[in-house]
Amino acid sequence: MDIRNRMLLQHHQQDIVKDLDVNFILDELFTNNAISNEVFAHIYNLTDRVDRARYLLDTLLQSGNNSAFNAFVDSLAKDYKWLWEKLAVENNKTMIEDSFEDNLSRGDVPRLPDHFVRRMSLERDVLVKLKSLNRHQILVLHGMSGCGKTALTISVLRSNPLLITSDFNGVMFWFNFSDCKTDDDIIAQQNKLYRKASSLSLQISQMKPTISMSSICSNGDSMSSYDLSWQELRDRLKTLFAETQLKDALLVLDELNEKKCLEAFDIGCRILVTTRDTDVVSNFNPQIVKIENHFSEEESLALFASCLDIEVSNLPRQAKRLHEICKGSPFHIALIGAELAENKEKLVHGTRHWNYYLNKLEKKDLFFLTRHNDNPMKTIEVCINSLKPDILPLFKMTCILPDNVKVSAKVLSKLWNKDVPSVEIIMKQLRTKSLITQLYDQEHQSYIYEIHDIIMNYLRSCPNEGELRKMHSDFLKSYNYNDVNDAPVQIVDDHYIAFYIGYHLARTKNFNNKWSLFNKLYLDLKFLGNKVRLTGPADVILDFQKYESHIAHDELDQTLIFSIKEYLSRCGIDLHRYPCTDLVQSILQNESKGILYTKAWQVAKDRSGKNELYFEFLHEQNVEEIKHSTIDVKETITAVCFLGDYVLIGTITGVIMFFHIATNKLRKQIQGTESAIKWLGVCPVNPPFVASLSTDGFIKLWYIDDVVQEATDDVIEEETEESYNNNYPTNVTILPNLGPFINCRWANNEETLITNTYKMIILYNTSGKVLHLLDNLYRDKEILRCIPCNSDKHVIVATSDSSHTLEVVDLKTKERQIFKENETILDLATIPGSNRILGLKRGEVTEYKFEMTRRFNQNCNNCPSKIVVTSDVVKENVYFISMAVNKTGTLLFVSTDDSRVICVDLKTNSYVFELENRRGNVVSMAVSEVLLWDDFEPGSDVLLTGTGCVENTAKVWYLDAAYISHNTQLNGKVRLTKKFDASFINILSPHTPVAPPPNSVQSANATPKRHQSFVSSSNNEVIKRTLSTTMSLDRHALKPLNLKGICNGNNEGVTQPLLAVVDDKNNIQIMRGRKLVSEISTNPDEQITTVTISPCNQYVIFGLHSGIVRRYTIRTKATKDIMDVYSTVQYMSFVNPNLLMVAGKNRCLMAYRSTLGGDWKPEMLQRGNTNLGSQEILNDIKGITSKQYQSDMISSSGSDSSITSRDRHFPNGDRKNLCKATSLVNCYWIQDIGLITIESNATVKLWDENLILSSVLNSRQIDVCITCSDFKKNVLVICDSANLSFQTFELKRRDSLELRTIQEYKLNNRICSCALTADGNILAMGLDSGDVVVWNVRNKRQLKLLKHHKTKVQYCAFSPIPERLYRSSVHAHSPSANMLSPPSYEDDSQPPLVLVTMATEIVWWNITYVIRTRNFKVLWNKPGGWNVVTPVTSPIDPRNETPTYNNSNTESSKADNFFFGGNCVDPKQYWKANWKKKTYKEGSKRKEILSCIKLSGMNAKLICHDENFSCFVTVDNAGHIHIMNLMNACNT
Repeated sequence: MDIRNRMLLQHHQQDIVKDLDVNFILDELFTNNAISNEVFAHIYNLTDRVDRARYLLDTLLQSGNNSAFNAFVDSLAKDYKWLWEKLAVENNKTMIEDSFEDNLSRGDVPRLPDHFVRRMSLERDVLVKLKSLNRHQILVLHGMSGCGKTALTISVLRSNPLLITSDFNGVMFWFNFSDCKTDDDIIAQQNKLYRKASSLSLQISQMKPTISMSSICSNGDSMSSYDLSWQELRDRLKTLFAETQLKDALLVLDELNEKKCLEAFDIGCRILVTTRDTDVVSNFNPQIVKIENHFSEEESLALFASCLDIEVSNLPRQAKRLHEICKGSPFHIALIGAELAENKEKLVHGTRHWNYYLNKLEKKDLFFLTRHNDNPMKTIEVCINSLKPDILPLFKMTCILPDNVKVSAKVLSKLWNKDVPSVEIIMKQLRTKSLITQLYDQEHQSYIYEIHDIIMNYLRSCPNEGELRKMHSDFLKSYNYNDVNDAPVQIVDDHYIAFYIGYHLARTKNFNNKWSLFNKLYLDLKFLGNKVRLTGPADVILDFQKYESHIAHDELDQTLIFSIKEYLSRCGIDLHRYPCTDLVQSILQNESKGILYTKAWQVAKDRSGKNELYFEFLHEQNVEEIKHSTIDVKETITAVCFLGDYVLIGTITGVIMFFHIATNKLRKQIQGTESAIKWLGVCPVNPPFVASLSTDGFIKLWYIDDVVQEATDDVIEEETEESYNNNYPTNVTILPNLGPFINCRWANNEETLITNTYKMIILYNTSGKVLHLLDNLYRDKEILRCIPCNSDKHVIVATSDSSHTLEVVDLKTKERQIFKENETILDLATIPGSNRILGLKRGEVTEYKFEMTRRFNQNCNNCPSKIVVTSDVVKENVYFISMAVNKTGTLLFVSTDDSRVICVDLKTNSYVFELENRRGNVVSMAVSEVLLWDDFEPGSDVLLTGTGCVENTAKVWYLDAAYISHNTQLNGKVRLTKKFDASFINILSPHTPVAPPPNSVQSANATPKRHQSFVSSSNNEVIKRTLSTTMSLDRHALKPLNLKGICNGNNEGVTQPLLAVVDDKNNIQIMRGRKLVSEISTNPDEQITTVTISPCNQYVIFGLHSGIVRRYTIRTKATKDIMDVYSTVQYMSFVNPNLLMVAGKNRCLMAYRSTLGGDWKPEMLQRGNTNLGSQEILNDIKGITSKQYQSDMISSSGSDSSITSRDRHFPNGDRKNLCKATSLVNCYWIQDIGLITIESNATVKLWDENLILSSVLNSRQIDVCITCSDFKKNVLVICDSANLSFQTFELKRRDSLELRTIQEYKLNNRICSCALTADGNILAMGLDSGDVVVWNVRNKRQLKLLKHHKTKVQYCAFSPIPERLYRSSVHAHSPSANMLSPPSYEDDSQPPLVLVTMATEIVWWNITYVIRTRNFKVLWNKPGGWNVVTPVTSPIDPRNETPTYNNSNTESSKADNFFFGGNCVDPKQYWKANWKKKTYKEGSKRKEILSCIKLSGMNAKLICHDENFSCFVTVDNAGHIHIMNLMNACNT
């Protein structure tokens, strides 16, 4: 029976004995099992009424349960109602409550603090666990000191009377063990418990007739002896608490931090323990509730309101800021609350005094909180000093760590000079004592640790200034940052030191001249590159701002720092996102002049001398680009806006991020709804108001004042009276009760939100209250957009149903002015200071003008409008996405779906210029203004763009007025496309002689065949011929002005190739380097599909969508149609200097070849809409009997995995698909043999030297799609994207040429590009996944899977082959004794075999290193002795005496060579000199990567390179030309 029922029976015992006759209720009690048969018989035999009543009560009190009590009370309801009423619980609440308080008082349960806030979620959790707690079980509340464990326990016990009276039978005892340290202290606590328990047991059992008062009292006296040990007292307490009265009791052991204390009180009852150290309960199998050290925002505000005796809604906004600064720490919140309570009057009637507390807390000055408190740090001090002697000094060393930093065991191992396992053991002990918090870092798969601010503040008060300086210095020394002359530029990647090296250097206070490291490290480009790679550019820029006075020694250093910060703000994101990108190389790529470029160039020059790979870039001269800073958002952007010096970014996850513009640093983020942010805006009247609209139709408002202004001193600033009343402690959510919100905008002159659903327009104030509602205007239409205009007196509404309209509505009179439209309006904007409206559609921006002076005409449906700009002005088939107007109403910015932002002058409606966003489409824009000193002068515009695809970045563009004025006359800049070709003829010589000889033999013979070109005798163009019959390049007639090109500072002497690039206006730009030489214009309806440069550099050949192929003469600028394939030209290439191959979409194949007379003529090889599947089918059609051996040879295979039967090509004899659409993939010219063509259906055809079809080497295959191929040294590879497979063949001669299958193999990803080495032994394949497969062709196995690219590999190419890449031997074909041990490959005289691949980055791989370092030990012992580093020979076996057939476009000339100035030097010698000993960059973890360059855009299709592999050219999707020359290259 619980204590409550027992108290009722005891309290009314006399009344029951006086009035009750048990005989009237005895049967009912027996029937309800309230009494046993023996009790029934005993009472029945008693003759006296009073004796019967007393015996029944004694029985109920001694052995009755709650059911027996309830049955007894129910039996009184009929005949003894007055007794029933006295025993009813509801009529005894006062007595029960008094009894509950008595129980708490007897148990010494403390009272709650004066100002206390309940933590309901934790209380519910503790309550549930207490109710389920059984005897001998322990519940533990674990948390650091000051986290609120004790207050939480008191609140649970005092807020749940039934828990005490029912579950614990009204018996509980509270003991505080904070000062219990010795055995005497333990014994004193045990005696105290024994006395209290014995006294309570006596009180409960006072009505038991079998126990005498004297015996109980004597036992109590005898048990209180202090002569007993704590173990003996524990045994006696076990006996006492085993009695019925006490066995359900709860024992609370508060602040228990010694294991021996718990052992002394392990007496069999239920125990609740609060502790900061879980080691004290480690062997008791407890239930542990972790008490986190933070209040929620609602809990903190409730406590503040309680201290000030006001409602939470009346708190000022500074209360929320106090919670954020303290991070909800219960310790700090309680101290602040006590301080607020003492200054209640000042704080309630004004908010400026709150700033005093904010300033103090922001500076970590907590002494003002201890003035009226008894040393709150005492508990922390005791906790820390209780650590073991070997751990305490180590823990105190952590005082040098920054605030709120999370560190790994690697960092602490440096700090403590211990190994990582030892550190983890120590941290485990600190965690059990609640001195640290431990988290698991999923990304780096390691534990990280954090020390709370309270403990850190105490730790920093322990050492003096000199000790702190030395500790910082020693910590840096552990990372080898000791000697300024030997400081490492490589940074340990422990996710700490890269971020905080500046922090520790500054706090050494120049101890041991440590500040000299600032200049040494932060102006070292290699160090900066490593730091940016690890931390990101924002952290480096912030370090420069903090420590510039330490870094810069003179004005030159300051200039360099400014240049570095500007560069990192613009391009630093690439270094962080693409870790293999080198800072020095990136500077050479993105800078063209200035101190930073000069420094980077000198570093690259020095490192190139140490065999590292660097490239010089040719830069466009005298080009002023708008500078921008790039913000790495890392989430998909959906909305952007400005807020003072910050940009706000809304993301697809519903998060709003705050980035500081000066540093690009993320300072704050808040969570909206779980849906994407659709719109984000700042109130123009009161900027701290921020509103967001999410895609789920919710609107949220915040009052943001913690990032706009930062306090810098202790001065209490005067505030306006208005600010006293701005109480915004929490955000406001406007629910879509009237339907989901579709659009939202701020009013221009009021703190009002103008929103709309599909059917109504609603105006809200900042508290979410409806101000105005228009709900009956558009019942038959849907509202798409709604924005304010005309000083918020009108709204502009875009609607849609069967037709599209734009309406200007008067908010008061509801009169409308209507503009008819023919398509959906995507967005609306007003031009400030005018009555002009801009409407954004997919293909145009339209301007509307409404009348503000006259009364609206309801039927005005023909209001004037005009087009501002169309998408066709930018490019055909381009659509608009978003728009923004500047503050002065002079410029319009429109983003397109091809990654650009165009600027339109709204005064003239002219297309001014465009911004190259390069890496994705801008989905949202905002415009701000940089204010000048003169308030009457307009400031420069600042444009914010958010890229919502491809690359999740925001960019801030600073639009200088002078730049805009200058570019207004240029009417936009044409963007280049990825269609281009490049030629690398040496343009530095020869110089034009004074009198060139007309028939110079030297001129005719000095040019090799591969540089001969066609010279037409047509009368349609001007002919300037110096030789009558030769096709060689006329070197003496070249114009130095056009072909000399330009030089960029240090770029003198480097190769400047000739480029022909198609632009997005469908013209061809011809450039020498980056200088425009000429332009080929086409008709607007003609689309250029392919372009190539003739080997002589005098002609540009291009194919059109119509099928026409044209030749353009660079010198005369004459154009001539040379052939027509009657369908889109898809392929065009010079397979040798005298042969141009062209293929159309209709499978037409034509050649343009040189004749003996020097003229060029077209030839038709294959007409359109034909498809010759195999020689057998061709012969069948012609009625020719095929040779028996031919089909046998076609079906031969060298691989079991290949499919070789005729049924594979034509199952069941089906020839219906014979003419299935196919296209030409590639052509290869084989010297002395002819031409090989590869088609997309895997057909391989051989054409003789006269271009007559000789045979079909490989017949067509069904369900294949060949997308790329390569042919080198008689080895052919074709890659099938449909089946994710590739096939390799070798070309061999028997009676005739045949194509033997080497292997057919299927991969797990689509192959996008492929390349063979010059000897055909190694194959590289770029996959759609970004991986690159390196394959041994002869051994039919994978050598290596190269992982780096994140997007598909668009291009692969090999360098020439080193002579000793393989271990050459005449016995290489058969394993010999010398193969039993691994061979040595070290040969510094040879350059490496290099593979260049391109996706988002261009990577140069050291394939020689890959082959040499591959693990060969397992494969070495395989039967036969073959392994991946075993020498491989040419696929054409010399023993078969099969001649080697080379495709001429890869064969270098051994004769006198015009390409290299006619000095009879093989270009391979230049390649050897340029690439000899090239190796990875110092400190790189990817030793197989020689260099990595991030494209300005996101992808490109092709890289062109010269024959000595020293100059590389590509054009990316953003239209940027990359001309990369190997530094220190020998080109002349």
